[in-house]
Amino acid sequence: MQYTEGQIGRVFIVRIDDGEDMLESLHRFVQDKGIQTGSILFLGALMNGRMVTGPEEPVIPPVPHFVLFEGGWEVFGVGTIYRGEGGIPHIHYHASVGRSGHALTGCLREEAVTYLIVEAVITEFTGVSARREFDQKTQLSLPVLGKSNPRTEKREEEKPVDPKVPSKKTEKKEETSELPGGLADIIRDLTRRPSS
Repeated sequence: MQYTEGQIGRVFIVRIDDGEDMLESLHRFVQDKGIQTGSILFLGALMNGRMVTGPEEPVIPPVPHFVLFEGGWEVFGVGTIYRGEGGIPHIHYHASVGRSGHALTGCLREEAVTYLIVEAVITEFTGVSARREFDQKTQLSLPVLGKSNPRTEKREEEKPVDPKVPSKKTEKKEETSELPGGLADIIRDLTRRPSS
């Protein structure tokens, strides 16, 4: 496992119009704004595109199974932005598209032409150590993040525990469950059966 930690920088809201290639438009925007690391959330519709919906066979390195779609499909998805070869931003997209009871989920590649509109929210991350590098074994460009091998760090839960002293982990759990309007309360309210 690897990880990196940083902060949220700028946030952009982008509109991509009918006939524009969503992938090309977002890549150009990210490059123009100098975004090196971040994420993209998007929704709207695509007239046509190409996506990898898994491998031909589950082997390493994988041979991608490409599917073409056309004719106006609803879309929503996410992308990650990392610095790639030569410092050029590399965006990795995964999305679900649907039309007339059919759905596809996978990695958007090469082209995704907008139908009507696609709305995207781009969140920039600052202070992180992240880049994308080609991995010889998988034959893919994988993210390489700042810190790795957390097994070498002493974990709090590995220390001897005195049952009379609540651990920080336990205290934190109790704190969050007592917060008014917390997620646990909302879920309980939504799933509570009405009293008869």
